[in-house]
Amino acid sequence: MRCLPLFALLLSVVLSGCSTAGAFFGATQGEVFREHRLSDDNHALVYLYRPQSDWADQELEAPGLFLNNQLIGNLPSNGYLVLEFDIASYQLEMRRPLFGSYWTLLADGPLDFTRIASFALDAEAGGVYYLRYDELNPPPGSDGAANEGDGPLQLVSARLAQAEIGATHEVQPFERIVASGERERPQRGFWRAVGQALDTIGI
Repeated sequence: MRCLPLFALLLSVVLSGCSTAGAFFGATQGEVFREHRLSDDNHALVYLYRPQSDWADQELEAPGLFLNNQLIGNLPSNGYLVLEFDIASYQLEMRRPLFGSYWTLLADGPLDFTRIASFALDAEAGGVYYLRYDELNPPPGSDGAANEGDGPLQLVSARLAQAEIGATHEVQPFERIVASGERERPQRGFWRAVGQALDTIGI
């Protein structure tokens, strides 16, 4: 019996590391899905969503989305992320944490045991992309469109995504991703907006 409090303390320390607690500890509480608008035609919107399932509801730790081995966000059951990308090619990876960490020091090596899926996305100007993540249920082929992806991470049509994503909840605030795969710093976003405004008025 003395081991139980020690185990609970250890579990809380482990889960307070790099990963995010899964739906086992509570349903996703963010806002219900709402569409976002592109800031301009030189960017692309990427929605990453995960339909609710009994399997996903039992997770202790939520899988994470990585770009260039940098954690961009986590995706618990019934959640979605929305990101605005610079026009570029991106290597997106889904990783499953283990004991509070994604073990990215082992990434791309023979002991890279946390990677679930890897997908190359070529973000085109004005594009809107829907990435569906589901470990048990492949996307239904209701509209006859061929899906692209890797295992549970699939690029799906807008028609299919819009039939499922409306029930999901926002996991984290909207973010912009620059071509290097990093989050856009607020200062950079400010000066970019100034530059665009000056260009618009011909200065």
